[in-house]
Amino acid sequence: MSEGDCEEFAISVVEDEQGLLFLGEPMQVKEWLDEQGLTSYEFTAKAAGMARGIAKVAERATDTSGRWVKLTKESAELVKKYGKPGKVQSGVVQKPNGQIVKWLKFENPSQLFSPAMATGVAGMMTQMAMEQAIQEITDYLARIDDKVNDLLRDQKDRVIAELMGASFEVDEAAAIRTKTGFLSDTAWTKLAPCAPTTATALAYALGKLQGIAEKMVKSGSVDDLSHVVESAHDDVPAWFAVVACAIKTRDRLSVVELERAFSETPESLEEHREGIVEARLDRLGKVRSGIEAFRVALEQAADKARSEKLLHPFAVDKTLTALDWLMEQTGSFSNALGIEMDERTIERAPAWDKVAGKFVEEVAAGAAGGAQQVGGAIADGAAVFGEAAGKGAAELGSAVAGGAQEIGKALQGVDLGKVAEGLPFKLPFRK
Repeated sequence: MSEGDCEEFAISVVEDEQGLLFLGEPMQVKEWLDEQGLTSYEFTAKAAGMARGIAKVAERATDTSGRWVKLTKESAELVKKYGKPGKVQSGVVQKPNGQIVKWLKFENPSQLFSPAMATGVAGMMTQMAMEQAIQEITDYLARIDDKVNDLLRDQKDRVIAELMGASFEVDEAAAIRTKTGFLSDTAWTKLAPCAPTTATALAYALGKLQGIAEKMVKSGSVDDLSHVVESAHDDVPAWFAVVACAIKTRDRLSVVELERAFSETPESLEEHREGIVEARLDRLGKVRSGIEAFRVALEQAADKARSEKLLHPFAVDKTLTALDWLMEQTGSFSNALGIEMDERTIERAPAWDKVAGKFVEEVAAGAAGGAQQVGGAIADGAAVFGEAAGKGAAELGSAVAGGAQEIGKALQGVDLGKVAEGLPFKLPFRK
């Protein structure tokens, strides 16, 4: 098929810090993006909630409507493959057999918009990105257990109560803006305290998470750690919810604030937009740092727990399972806020027979660390150990030469209940 025989249409691509705007014939653009496996959203003046102050931009955007796509690794690769924002470059869409089905032409956005209109479109794109982020956080909060929701509703803490009040105020203002197309001075004045309220709640919740992390790291024993982790099972998701609610409320306030700037000070719109984007990135940066520190604490607590597997096998396994669940929660939380973090899991402890086998092997081989750990009582209790172990002890001795794995198997023939009476420390189980 020749170039002249294939379907041709032009797409203008505009990119900012958070998304990609594909402008062109709406159905063609949507069909193409669907074929690429990308989720896109309608981009029109009505969808973006444009104010009267940029009516001309709104009119032009409606004429050249298209689709907005969140900036991800996949969407960025698409532009890299077929064209580059700000540069005229043709691209070809082919079937697997090489047949050309579409001829794409990426136009220079400056040819489509005047500088003033480009500024308005940039503001609309920021609105779209924030609205999408708000929806993702809303979906995350909807998935949280009812128990966490109950904790938030019953929260007597002043900081959390004020955050809930600010959230209601912003929701009400956003509803008025959507219904009327603008926000009165009176309504805007009521929102003035909401920004510091969300900032305070965000810092407060991150501080609570830091406190839980410090308790886990400072736990003196696996029993102490188990109690801290058990409490964290309810507390951590609740504080994640507070952080998410604070970010969501501030994002909604930013959308209203940007709308206000559209109508009142269009000449400084770009500076205002850049300030909002920069402030949001700063907030998410603080959250990212807090979550990263929390994950490091989980890993340190897990290391401490695994070191006590020999003497507390059941408690260690239970604690590691709980720590892994908390690590999983950090992943769901960061994804909901659009914070990209590597996936991590908590490593489980080796099986008890392997741990015990390695320990006995080190003691039998005269390892300095092992000998000092049990002290001189090993020698004093040797006779008791041999009498209690019986045939199992003989098998245990011969297994030393065969390695730690064989020692673990040999331990299965030993009555640990009787052996425990001859040891200088208490085992955490009966048999």
